[in-house]
Parts: sequence; C-alpha cells; structure tokens
Amino acid sequence: MRDAYVTVDLSALRDNVRAIRENYPEYRTIIGVVKGDAYGHGVRCAEALCEGGIDTFAVSTMDEALRLREHTGADIFLLEPVRIDDIPVAADAGLILPVSDMDYLKAFLSAAAGYSFRLHIQVDCGFNRLGFKSSDEIEQAVHMINDSPHTLDGIYQHFATAGINDRYYDEQIRRFEELTSGVSLDDIPLVHLCSGVTMVAHPKLPYATAARMGLMMYGYSVAPTSYGRGVKDRLRQARDRYYRSRYKLTETITDVSIELRPAIKFSSRILQLKNVSKGEHIGYGAAYTAGEDMRIAILPVGYNNGIGHANRGRQVQITDKLYPVIGAIGMNMMAVKVDDTVGIDDEVILLGDKITLGMFSRSSGLGLAEALVSIGRSNERIYKDQRS
Repeated sequence: MRDAYVTVDLSALRDNVRAIRENYPEYRTIIGVVKGDAYGHGVRCAEALCEGGIDTFAVSTMDEALRLREHTGADIFLLEPVRIDDIPVAADAGLILPVSDMDYLKAFLSAAAGYSFRLHIQVDCGFNRLGFKSSDEIEQAVHMINDSPHTLDGIYQHFATAGINDRYYDEQIRRFEELTSGVSLDDIPLVHLCSGVTMVAHPKLPYATAARMGLMMYGYSVAPTSYGRGVKDRLRQARDRYYRSRYKLTETITDVSIELRPAIKFSSRILQLKNVSKGEHIGYGAAYTAGEDMRIAILPVGYNNGIGHANRGRQVQITDKLYPVIGAIGMNMMAVKVDDTVGIDDEVILLGDKITLGMFSRSSGLGLAEALVSIGRSNERIYKDQRS
C-alpha cells in the first residue's frame, strides 16, 4: 500500500469541460490553464481535457510548454514572454507567444524575422504585472505585428479582482476598452479577459471571444453564492444592492447552475493506532495535551506532502466520518483523534469526498490553487478513467 497518493479522475475533467462548453457556448474558445503541472493534476490530463472541448492550453514557462507538447498536439499559449534565445525552440514546438511591452516586441521581431508565430498582445489594466499600459503603444504594436511575418492571434488582460460587487472590476474593463480604443477588436480572433470566476459571475463582454479556465475546469465551483434568508444575509444583500446602484456596477450573477466534479483525491494509509491517556502530550513541542483518554491514528503525511505546516482545524475522512487532526504537523507525520471504529487498513482521505478544497486550503492557510499544486507535485499520482 502506498503511504500517500493522489488519485486523478480523468473522466471528471472531461465532463467538467463539456459542462462549461454547454453552459457557455457564446465563448468561441475555452483556454485551459495547465500551469503548475495542471494545478497538480499532471500534464497527462491534456488528452482528457481536449476530449472535453479544450482546444488551446495555457502554461507559464517554456519547460511546461515542452512537457505539455509531449502529450498533446493542441495549441499551446505561453503566458510569459519567451527568452529571445529560446525563439527557435518555441518555433519548433509551435507555441503561441505573448508580447507585453514595446522594447520586448522590437527585440522579438528583430530576432524572429525568419519565423512565423501567432502572437497575443497583453494589456495591463491595473494588475501591474505584465502588459502594455499605453493605448498609443498598443496601436503601434498591432501595426508592427501586422507588418511582420507573424499573425496577431489575440489580445488579453488578467483581472486583479473577481468583480463581485467590486468597483475595481469595472475600472479594469473601462481601462481595457480605453487602451484598445485605437484598434479593431473585431479583427483579432481571440479576445480573452475572463477567468472562470469572472465568466460565471458576469454577463459576457460583447467583444470577448474566449475565456481562460483554471480551478473551474478541475471541478471547483467559483460562482458567487446566493444570499441566504438570515438577517445578516438580508443586510448584506441590501448593502450590495445599494453599492451596485450607487456605483453602477456590472451585474453579478449568483444563481449559476453548472455540474462540476473535483477530479483529485488525496489519500493516505494509517501507520499505527494507539491509545493515549489523559494528560499525555502529542507531537512536536508537546503543544497538544490530551484532555481525555483517546485513541489516535498516526498518518505518514506532513508538510513534505504539500499540505502546509499549519493546522487550523484540519479534518480527515475515514470511512464516512470526519476526524480532527491534533497537534503539530511534522514533515512526514501527523496525528488524528479517532474512535474504535477505525481500522489499521482504512483509507484516510485528506482531500476529496467530504473534505472540500475550501476546507483543505483553509486548514493549511493556503490558497485554493496553491493547495492543489502543492499536493500534486509532492505525491505519487494515480490516474483512473471511467469513460462516459
């Protein structure tokens, strides 16, 4: 039995993309973001994602692009500017490349004169990472690309905020429209601003033709939740309604209905079951003291397995019950308070089934994507596929 392992359900990935395609047919292209080794799921997922309806993938680095190319013939879009010295490698791999500032574009066009790339112009609308911030330079970049051997295949930006009752979301849209006012967006095949959360939370922008998918593609709903019926929810709804009216904010959609299944499950075995008496200490620093006689399970997982050093109310699932993790988490071990129904051969689920990604990430103090990447790169992956 493996000590700790991640199971990836390829059929879930395939079905998730199909559901996104069916629910949002107004987007011509869904760009599947598979940076971070496909958010910890592994680039082997590429085939299943393509079968679901992904025809373009996005990665961060050249190394990621080359590993992905071994698994798919689909379009691969590099999110970071390629090193000038790597232009021949990018050409051999057939990559789609970004340009994000004028100095780089000039150097690229000079060095890549003997090639023909599909290029995307990145616009900086307030994130202040990569991208053009001048409308004149964007207009100039369009002319320079159109006058070169290369093709202007896309233009895009990255939202700094999700836009849920958020003035900055609208400011970024306004900024994008201002910065691209000197070019014809209708003449550019792929105009992509949205991530999964902005796509489901807002009506489609009239000029957008594509959207980029990360967490949503892997089975995690990023849609805003509807208001409840409690007093606090009614007050929150009134506050948000006033805020939207006062600042004329873009509509926020909360009644999103789309069926998604998380594709990843993180499991472990039990090393030992033991009894601990009231008053005994457990773990590093003797930081946890048993308040009663108890039974504990020792698991062969810790922060070396990508779960994070913190333990903010972490729970695990054994059979159909949830049990609390107690004491400090070590590099390769942790303790769980269990009961007499737990057996030495029981599977322990650290993520999946009743342990949601939100629960898992909050207990470690990690972001959602960070948690997936961390466990995916730190544990053996097992792939299963139940084709529908």
